[in-house]
Amino acid sequence: MKLNHNRIHLYRLNPKKWIQIVIWFQILFLQCVPHLEGKENIEKLTIPTKEGNIFTLTNDCHSKSKLLVFVHGSPGNGSDFLSYLLDKDFQTHFCMLSPDRLGFGYSKQEEFIPSVTTQGKAISEMIQSFVESQKLSVTSITIVGHSYGGPVAMKSFLLCIERLKKDGKVFLLSAPMDPMYEELRFYNHLAKNVIIEWILPKSWVRSNEEMFQLKQDLIGLALAMKQSQFPVVMIHGDSDGLVPWEHTKFLKHESYKGDSKVYLLSGGSHFIPWTRFSEIKSILFKEVSQ
Repeated sequence: MKLNHNRIHLYRLNPKKWIQIVIWFQILFLQCVPHLEGKENIEKLTIPTKEGNIFTLTNDCHSKSKLLVFVHGSPGNGSDFLSYLLDKDFQTHFCMLSPDRLGFGYSKQEEFIPSVTTQGKAISEMIQSFVESQKLSVTSITIVGHSYGGPVAMKSFLLCIERLKKDGKVFLLSAPMDPMYEELRFYNHLAKNVIIEWILPKSWVRSNEEMFQLKQDLIGLALAMKQSQFPVVMIHGDSDGLVPWEHTKFLKHESYKGDSKVYLLSGGSHFIPWTRFSEIKSILFKEVSQ
């Protein structure tokens, strides 16, 4: 392999390029997690929904009855969970989908709407369309949401059980669920500045827009969950500096009617899907098999 020895003049890179480099290194680091690489090819699909076109990654789903869907945070994209899709054990037991949420990655929306409900509708429609078009005999659906993807996963599952009438569970990883603990930070207001928005990548600007709407969205989601009884598993790091672990008290505060479990990972950060891959995998397999 030949190396390109042309010098890159770093001082000439504009702020946008610097941010893109930082994101690239973060993604590269987060994907370096241990897994047993399976033999299945990862396919790319674009699935139309009423809210927009959803781009998703998937594995070989035929002859598998358990559907596992990953919902990334804000910002992010479906490839954030590539290490799970490539894992041999996950490939053996699950048909998997890892979509880009609307407005992120390759998923397209005519006008970006910062809304948990809109994101949940799109993913639930995508799941239904995928299952029907592939003629899959799905018996259970598990939706895993990380960070902002947690509330979206919950909304998606609420709609899925109405549409498909399937059993399943929701896994909330480092997810903000309790509106009581959800407050804007100084950098959210700073990022609303026109000049700052020009510097930031579009995904970061859209992510910031989602934060301004999140508290109200969580209040609405709590009301929608009042009569729900499906199982929910919350996994959180007790050293999460972005989403406090106190969010795991949400279901108890709301007197949630369904089964719920909480796993607190000692020393775990906000990025436990990658930094604590083996533990997440173990918990997921244990809970899905019950």
